[in-house]
Formats: sequence, structure tokens, C-alpha cells
Amino acid sequence: MTVLVRPELPAGADRLSATERRAIALAALGHTSVEITGKLAEERHSIPAVGLGPMWAAAAKKLGAERSRPQGRQPELVFRARVHGLLDLPDPEDAGWLPPDVLHYIQALARGRTLKQYAQDDLDVAVWEVDQIAEHARKLLGQAPTQASLVYRALPQLLRTVQPPVEDAGTDLLPAARATAIVASLQTELPGSIRAVRAGRLWIRAVLPSLGWAGSVFKAAEVATPLLDNGVHHGLPDHARTQTLTLRVAVNDAGELVIDVSDLNPSFPDFDAAVRGEKGQGLWQVARLGAQVTRFLPQEGTGKTVRAVLAPGPVEL
Repeated sequence: MTVLVRPELPAGADRLSATERRAIALAALGHTSVEITGKLAEERHSIPAVGLGPMWAAAAKKLGAERSRPQGRQPELVFRARVHGLLDLPDPEDAGWLPPDVLHYIQALARGRTLKQYAQDDLDVAVWEVDQIAEHARKLLGQAPTQASLVYRALPQLLRTVQPPVEDAGTDLLPAARATAIVASLQTELPGSIRAVRAGRLWIRAVLPSLGWAGSVFKAAEVATPLLDNGVHHGLPDHARTQTLTLRVAVNDAGELVIDVSDLNPSFPDFDAAVRGEKGQGLWQVARLGAQVTRFLPQEGTGKTVRAVLAPGPVEL
């Protein structure tokens, strides 16, 4: 098995912007450059007037992928973003074993190699031979439409080949592999004002008994309060057409209560620090109440979701 050397971030590199992170996530989901441009425009992101090229170049510099040719940047950026916990998507489900030629090809994409470079420079074969490998890879990984989406869907296999290993704790997102099936759920729209906090607390207390959750309704409302407060104060950009929050509660088949607050702002700087209590006290209080706190961006649409998961039974203070 070929080993991938873990890429490091350049010393003193700037952080990825919200636009760059969103563009990388959209590339990972298989969107073309035209589609990415359209979605970023719909979500009111700031896109360079000359197109996505300068943005990809800036993101490549921040992630240490400057030497990649433009055609090879998106797959490598997806890989590097995931390695450093900057990919705003859950890890995909493990597709299982991949043939060595397929895995080696996807590793090449993760290193920023184009199909032509891989064929001519790495293998010294005709391009059509690698085309066949690429087609096989797309079939094995669910008809992934782009090279960037191939890298994303193969992440479980790719990460097993990285040295030094990539730790799961490197991302603040909820891995898809750890998700459990939802048994029952309800959601409501709340006004984009401070009134949402009280309205959300009252709504949770009213609906939780009907979901059959074996836990403290009071504690659930206490957990939701900081999430709603953050959504009101930080999740409603002035340019947003609709100023609302979405509150969703669900019970999964493990008996856990899942509380989601979705807003319109995809950015959440210093999320980990906020959970540790180093940037405000709201999310720290949620974690102190016994909830697992994560965030993620939707595959479609705008904004982000901050999620708190509470185990059934009494919650210790």
C-alpha cells in the first residue's frame, strides 16, 4: 500500500475564509466550478470578480498546495482541508476496500496530480489507460461526478494511508459513520430576533413529551437556549432575505436527544475554543450540561447547523 505523507499547513498561514471553506465543501460534493459560482452567489458570498481562480489560488496557498496546477487544486484542497479539520462536511460512509490501482489513482489526485500527469509522469502509460481506472473508481464510489468528489468519497480509505495518522479529533464535525437512525423528530421556524430564545424554550418543553424522550425536558430547554442565542446574535447576516432560525429536535435509536439550531451564517470562527469556554460561555455551558456539541454545513442551501446531543436519563450539572 502506498503511503501518503501527511501535508502540513504553512507556517503563519492565514485562515480559510468562509467563502473558501464553502467552495471546497461544494467541490467535495461534486459540484462543477459553474455550479459552485452560482451557489456562492445565491448564498451572498464574496466572489472575486474575475472568477474562482484567484480564490482557489488563495486557498491553495493557505493549505500549502501552491505547487498544484489549477486543474489539480480542488481534489488536493478537499484532502488537505479534511486532514486539518477544515472540511465543513461529515466524513462519508466507508465504501469498503478499493483495488490498489484505484486507491493509488485517488491518492495521486489527493497529492494534486492531474489525470494526465499521473498517466505520463507517474505510470508512463497512455492517458486512456488511466481513464479506465478513473471510470472504475467512479463506479465503486457511487458515480462520483468529479475528481474532487472522488477524493471526498474515498476519504475513509485515504486517511488510513496517511502517515503520521490523521486523528478523528482533527475535525469538529459529526462523522456520518457515527450517526444513528432518527426515530422521531419535529421542527419549527423561529423569528430572527431575541424573541426566538424564549419561544424556542417554550416549544421544546411543549413537544418533547410527544417524542417520548427519557430525559429531563428542563435540561433540554437549557441546552437549546445558548444555541438559539448564538443563532440570533451571530447567525443572521444583514444581507439575508429571510431572518429566521430553524429549531429541530429528534430522538435517535440510541435514545439520545438531538437538538439542531440552523441559521443563515456558515461561519463560526473559533468553534472549538467556544466549546472550551475560551470564546464566550454559551457553548461551554451546553457541554457542561452533558451535551456533545458539533456543527456542520448543509449539503444544499445556506448557513450552518449547530447540534447538541444529549444522552437519555438525568443530566449531571
